[in-house]
Amino acid sequence: MKIEYEKTKLLYLATPFTHSDKSAQDHRFRVSCRATAQLMKCGVNVFNPLSHSVPLVEHLGDVGDQHEFWMWCDLPILYRCDELLIVGMENWEQSRGVCEEMFKALAWRKPITLIEENDIELLPTIPATARRFLESSILPDAPSET
Repeated sequence: MKIEYEKTKLLYLATPFTHSDKSAQDHRFRVSCRATAQLMKCGVNVFNPLSHSVPLVEHLGDVGDQHEFWMWCDLPILYRCDELLIVGMENWEQSRGVCEEMFKALAWRKPITLIEENDIELLPTIPATARRFLESSILPDAPSET
C-alpha cells in the first residue's frame, strides 16, 4: 500500500478524562479508545491523546502540574491536525482539557465536530444531531432521509 503522507488528513480526538472516581476515568479512557478504533477501522487517521498518555503515566513520575504537562504534549499535535472531533460524554463541557483543545482549534480555524457517546458506532459518518463548527473534510454527514 502506497501512502501519500502529504495528502493524509489527521483527526484529533478529544474526550474528557479527569474525574474524582477512578471507574469514571477508566470508562472515559475506554470510550476514547473505542472511538479511535472505530475511526481507524474506517480508514481515518486519528490521534487520541488519552491512548498515548494514560499508559505512560506510571512511567513518568512527577511531572508537576498534570494538566499543563499534557497540554504541552498534546497542543502541538492538535496544531498539526486538520480537524477536532469531540466525543460528548457526561459533563464534557466541564473538562478543562477538552475546552482548551476546542478553543485552540477554533483559534486555529480547524473544523470541530461534537458527537454524543452513543453515536460512536456510526463513525466516521456524522449524524444530523452532531454539532459542527466549520465544514469537515474528513467526516461525512449521514445521508438525509427523504
